[in-house]
Amino acid sequence: MLFDLTFIDWVGIVGSFLIAGAYLAVSRAWVSAERPAFHLINLGGAFMILVSLWYRPNAGAILIELLWMGIAILSLLRWARRR
Repeated sequence: MLFDLTFIDWVGIVGSFLIAGAYLAVSRAWVSAERPAFHLINLGGAFMILVSLWYRPNAGAILIELLWMGIAILSLLRWARRR
């Protein structure tokens, strides 16, 4: 199965690891959810998954990634306004 994965599949997999890694980092207090790093990692991961979904669309997955990106963008804007 691993040998059947395309480059685009790997982009989505890396994006999934980024999102899960950001969640782990906040859960373990390695990164603060108040800092932009957490939201930037989530934004990047969601974007990578969305790119992979361009080639293999799935309406539910596309929706959740757009919502994830929206949450990250709103959080980054809130952080920028507070500075």
